[in-house]
Amino acid sequence: MKATLTQLRRETSRILGPVIHASQKVLITEHGRKIATIVPIVEPDRQRALQMLTAIGPVEMHDR
Repeated sequence: MKATLTQLRRETSRILGPVIHASQKVLITEHGRKIATIVPIVEPDRQRALQMLTAIGPVEMHDR
């Protein structure tokens, strides 16, 4: 989704809706220039991360 800074000021709830409910990004522009992107915060899936680390196996750490 794309919105201007003016639209964001006037219609914040409508513009943020897709970010909140559909995990979509919103590109904010001002005078045709890209100035910001609003992205959803994604909570880490700790169980999935643990499975991925377990699949890698032991890792050897070297001293610096």
